[in-house]
Amino acid sequence: MRPDISEFSYGYALTEELVCRSGMPLRAAPLFPSLIAEGRVGGGFDVSIPFVGHLLFLQFKLSDCMVRDTAFECQGGYLSPPFYRMHLRPRRHSQQHQLLLDLENRGELVFYAAPHFHTPMELNDAYLNGHVIDRSIFVQPSQIGPLPDDANHHVAFGSGEGAFFCSEPKLLLGESEFRMSFEDKVIVGLEQQRWFDGSADSVRHLAAELIECVMERLPTGGLSPDELERLKNHDPRLQISYLARSFFACEILLVASK
Repeated sequence: MRPDISEFSYGYALTEELVCRSGMPLRAAPLFPSLIAEGRVGGGFDVSIPFVGHLLFLQFKLSDCMVRDTAFECQGGYLSPPFYRMHLRPRRHSQQHQLLLDLENRGELVFYAAPHFHTPMELNDAYLNGHVIDRSIFVQPSQIGPLPDDANHHVAFGSGEGAFFCSEPKLLLGESEFRMSFEDKVIVGLEQQRWFDGSADSVRHLAAELIECVMERLPTGGLSPDELERLKNHDPRLQISYLARSFFACEILLVASK
């Protein structure tokens, strides 16, 4: 069954819970709550951000609900219905997964996030009861690895069961292990992650890192030299916002211990 909710509504609910309602010992804020709140210093733009912490890159995915035992995950004895599929962008259409993997390999915190639900009623229940995080799966690109070919691939997962990278099922982690891995990286091991100090230099460094990832991976299908130069003339915060959404399909949170 196809999801009957939007990535925007799921992403909002998950972000709000991470920021306000999760009970986690974190404080968090979207990196760019508004694109530009400009203050001019010496005739230029003050591109610093009044928040410090660790960068968390999240790509929100929706989940197909599989309810029949004719699905090959069931036929092979890997999962039993109902279970969910989180689809990855095929390599033939996009280098998105590889870009996320490159970003993680550079030391950033990067996760796919997908829900254990697919209907508006289930989203409302999870949101109103503060269970969006508990009813989500968090998968790092490195846990999947590079896509082996240009075919369609997905991660299949079920409540209390393992998660599998498909089309040829390969066990990734147990269901609870994904959440523990997320909490280990985002909470327990947070102080070991890269620090973002909110300064203009840190903003420019992040913009340059994203541009470098895109240009290394997409020398012909990314940005032309002329487009790159025009992008570099934009405020670095706008560069980050555009690249994160257009090439990585990510939202960026700044998280820190309370």
